[in-house]
Amino acid sequence: MAKREPAKTTELKGRDRRSSVRVRSRLPCSVEPIEKDELQAYQARILDTAVIESEGVMHDAVDWRDHAEDLSREMVFVLNEIRALRQQLTEVHRLMDRQNETDLSSRWVELNNQGLWIPADEVNHEWSVGDHAAIRIKIPSIQTPEILAVGQVLRVDAGGERAGTAFEFCRISQPHKQAISRYALRRERQLARSERLNISFE
Repeated sequence: MAKREPAKTTELKGRDRRSSVRVRSRLPCSVEPIEKDELQAYQARILDTAVIESEGVMHDAVDWRDHAEDLSREMVFVLNEIRALRQQLTEVHRLMDRQNETDLSSRWVELNNQGLWIPADEVNHEWSVGDHAAIRIKIPSIQTPEILAVGQVLRVDAGGERAGTAFEFCRISQPHKQAISRYALRRERQLARSERLNISFE
């Protein structure tokens, strides 16, 4: 019997690979190669996105009903309506900013707040360890529907059951890392509940 050769794997050494809750799902996702001289521009964009979203969160946290003792009922109603309009305008601005961007194609990914893994049959580029990529992922979320990050290829598995490419986030905002963690935890809980109820999705 011929000896079975191990799957070929190349990996970036010396990285902190602490694990967190990981989710496997089919999500709208774009992973495009970028050059090193583009990293600063993407970092500036990631920071600006975080500023916009943090301001939105601060505004959303103000519920004027908590100040009903200090304000009239009519004023509370008007202020809450203004808050709702501001939220809608923020979402319109986001949609306008994304109009000229590449459309996101749904693909299977494994995702946590450290990075993502894409199976070989979903990869649309010949990646090498150390390459950089602009990553956009749309997750089921009200406050942060789209993740923007820069990833670096950590590992390329050429064969076997785990054939695919692993990316580590090297540029990502803290709000987006938290959004991924929240999504992964919620999805894990939903899966656990479905299994307890003996619900089959096959």
